[in-house]
Amino acid sequence: MTIKEFHEKSMDHLVAWFYELYLLLKGDRKAQKIEPMQKRQLIATAQSLLHDMQDALDSDLKGSDK
Repeated sequence: MTIKEFHEKSMDHLVAWFYELYLLLKGDRKAQKIEPMQKRQLIATAQSLLHDMQDALDSDLKGSDK
């Protein structure tokens, strides 16, 4: 597996994870079993991952300008 393939698969898995998290938290029966503090922790984790991804993309873009 090349680095590019690894990154593509990683992105696919992250997108799937965010989508499943969205479905879980949007108010279906499963989400009713999750405590509010756990929901906040899940959302904080998702936000942290998004910020990390944005930083990585920004870094890649700055590197491509050189």
